[in-house]
Amino acid sequence: MNHEKERAITYSLLAHIRNTGTLAKGPIDIFIPLIKRALSILNNEGIYKGKSILEIKNRTDVLYNIDFPIPVLKKILDEICKEINTDESTHFTIYSDGAFSINQYTFTDYEDIILSQEKEINELEELFKRFCETSEFEIANSDSIFKFIEKNKFILSKYISNKQSSNGQDYTPEAQFIDFFRRIPSIYERIKNIYLGSIIAGYIEYNPDGVKREIELLLDTNFLVGLLDLNTPESTHTCRTLIKIAKQQGFRITVLKDTIEETKNLLETKASFFEKSFLQKKVNPEDVYNACDRRNISKTDLERIADKLEDTTSTYGISMLFQTDKLKKEAKFTEEYKIFEEVRKSKRSALHDATALLYIRKQRGKNIKEFEKVNAWFVNNSASVEGDNIYLKDGFQPETIKADDLLNILWLSNPQINKEIAGEDLAEIGLTSIISLTLNKNLPKSQILRELDDNIHKYAKEEISDTDIVRVATRITNKQLKDIEGLNILAEKDKEQFVKRLEEEAAKQKRIEVSRIRKLEKVFEEISNRSEELEKTKKTFEKKSEGFDNVLKLKDQSESKVIQLEAKLLEQQNKIREEKRDQWLNEQIFNWRRKSWIEFTISILIVWGGITYILYISNWSIKNASEYIVELQSNIIISGIFSLIIFIISAVSFRTLLDKYRNHSNIENYKKGLKIPEEYKELKKAP
Repeated sequence: MNHEKERAITYSLLAHIRNTGTLAKGPIDIFIPLIKRALSILNNEGIYKGKSILEIKNRTDVLYNIDFPIPVLKKILDEICKEINTDESTHFTIYSDGAFSINQYTFTDYEDIILSQEKEINELEELFKRFCETSEFEIANSDSIFKFIEKNKFILSKYISNKQSSNGQDYTPEAQFIDFFRRIPSIYERIKNIYLGSIIAGYIEYNPDGVKREIELLLDTNFLVGLLDLNTPESTHTCRTLIKIAKQQGFRITVLKDTIEETKNLLETKASFFEKSFLQKKVNPEDVYNACDRRNISKTDLERIADKLEDTTSTYGISMLFQTDKLKKEAKFTEEYKIFEEVRKSKRSALHDATALLYIRKQRGKNIKEFEKVNAWFVNNSASVEGDNIYLKDGFQPETIKADDLLNILWLSNPQINKEIAGEDLAEIGLTSIISLTLNKNLPKSQILRELDDNIHKYAKEEISDTDIVRVATRITNKQLKDIEGLNILAEKDKEQFVKRLEEEAAKQKRIEVSRIRKLEKVFEEISNRSEELEKTKKTFEKKSEGFDNVLKLKDQSESKVIQLEAKLLEQQNKIREEKRDQWLNEQIFNWRRKSWIEFTISILIVWGGITYILYISNWSIKNASEYIVELQSNIIISGIFSLIIFIISAVSFRTLLDKYRNHSNIENYKKGLKIPEEYKELKKAP
């Protein structure tokens, strides 16, 4: 098995351990089961001692394909010593010189889970391979899907451990694959677990000092757009979650007056081209036009949002920085301004970003290497101002950070935030972000798309349907149609050839969608036949309709079949979860009742012990014992104690025990108070 798949299995296991357990002592405890398993394997292979814990590290590196730093591994091994050794037996020992010994230690708690996860990882890889085959995507390795899912881990490593590792270039097929399967929980849950596990793995790299610092977050234009719900719903969730966490942590949240002006200009420009925006909103789901379409916002509504921007930001507790003229003059002479002049749409935009970076540098006062010592960040909600390249500058922290990256690191560093943000939400935020960044990377400039939009309205509006235009937009998003400028030139030269080219691209996408449904249907059938989880879902999709009148009808029916499959898989998975949940509830009720049985039994034994003692001192004479009891009852104190004991047994212990069997309301209330583990909860249909 290759490294990417091994890491994916490890990440799934880490997510499972976190979802089914509690990190009572600290985040590092989540790795204890992994190291226990490594010790057990060494012991089973006849390795009972070693000269250095490096020998254990070498085995863990091979087993899990993640790098355990020696200090972290030593800390975990010390915890294992405390946990598994007793006064009677010593199973594992670390000596002062680093040597170790293992004695009859076996740990097999997660073997079945690992086998199950290995099967699921293989199925995920197979699905990805077939998906690419049906989508005309060329991929070098089908396991690249796992590298893509852990992409954020590599980005975080650059911040928290100064690691400059790369994770590839273009992941368009991988992003499209995950986006397609977001509607099918049984598949998407696997993907989210791998992602969450990759972030959890950051615990072994990141060791914050815990010192409370005053931190300022300076917000970028695209962050404000997300906050206003003029991006994707997931983007809005990310921005608003970060604002909420920042307030709880006492962070200062600010925005330059220039950022407010730039945001207003952006929205006003969008409003001015509102009537000619059909193609743009289909190509880029993060475009303001797409959000307007989703929220049913008109041109007038968009202008009104722009007018009220200062008031809206104020309601979120964001402070505006007004004195920026001196800062802008100084920013014009920075190296960043020269770079931004070449890549930004305008000098005004370039100056804005250069000014923001200069402000952050002044707030920091000096270059900083450790993430936890940074006191100011320029926070954006898309690629960083340098693009996707956020490599540390000469080992120092950059001035910018993406909102979801900051949330991830805060989640790792602070137990309070860890509880505030559910792992499932964190995975949703992170996956949505890397999908969006990947699909939007290298898309044609908005000016070129606007020109194509205009040409379609001029020359092809009557000849080509809206659905075909959507398919052309899909080709552009998937980077399968790249020469947009050539299309625009063709529109001016030859209207008929322009229309023909659009129809050809739409037809290509139509064939892909039809083929995808057919082939993925077969894959699901194969997986269903092999998997216990899906063995009852052997029915195939409904017979596909032939001869659609138009592409929109085909698209709707294709999506309908995916939804049908989703429902079948969801129903089956929830049946399995219900059985496990009922078994778990029965175990909890058994333990609940056992406590009362123990209490009742102890009470009876106390009474029986008292009666036995009285018989013993009465030479086992019932008559003498009865007289002695009568004599004791004449003593008010003893009589009161005796009555109290009888009352406790009959009215408390016995009554409590009886209620736990006969009082159904009491039993149901106990069930409601139980916190059901995530792995047993009913899955909800994806939105």
